[in-house]
Amino acid sequence: MFRTPLPAALLTALIALPAAAQSPQPRGAIAAEVGGATFTVDYGRPDLGDRMLSELLTMLPEDRVWRAGENQVTILETSAPVMIGAETVPAGRYSLYLHVPASGDWSLLVNRNQGIRLGDLSSQAPEAMHDEIWPMVGRYGAIEAEELARIPLQEAPASADGNIFEIAVDDGMIRFDWGGTAYHTTLTPSP
Repeated sequence: MFRTPLPAALLTALIALPAAAQSPQPRGAIAAEVGGATFTVDYGRPDLGDRMLSELLTMLPEDRVWRAGENQVTILETSAPVMIGAETVPAGRYSLYLHVPASGDWSLLVNRNQGIRLGDLSSQAPEAMHDEIWPMVGRYGAIEAEELARIPLQEAPASADGNIFEIAVDDGMIRFDWGGTAYHTTLTPSP
């Protein structure tokens, strides 16, 4: 089995993250019918608490790619091809990331890589976490070649206060909303 070495500090942070920084929010799950496709997204819902989104975004890695949630990898699954923005996403299962540049609009990254099992990274992972799938936080470059689509998002009016990260599908759109910032694009059946 291929094992990717990780710096000890990163491995310790990954192992400690669920216990030390786990949000009290349950994971989010959306399901929608898009034409004939069943479209689902499973994602973590971080809570800003007393922090500002702008403060958190300064902590992004150099590539400015964020996991589109928290803790375990964010997974999109579609039973038939759909169009997200101008890109066709075939039937299948994909991980989602967001590219959040220092200035300008965000982009949705749809990747064929579905994350890595924490147990595959180290035998030091607690037994309960061996099967949890984690995103490539800070190492997106290692899976960038598996990227299916990089979809520009447009800024939209924020809904409510945006304290909790939300992904929503409605009215032919997929939307990412957090901290008074919202971005969206179209979600339609594939022709």
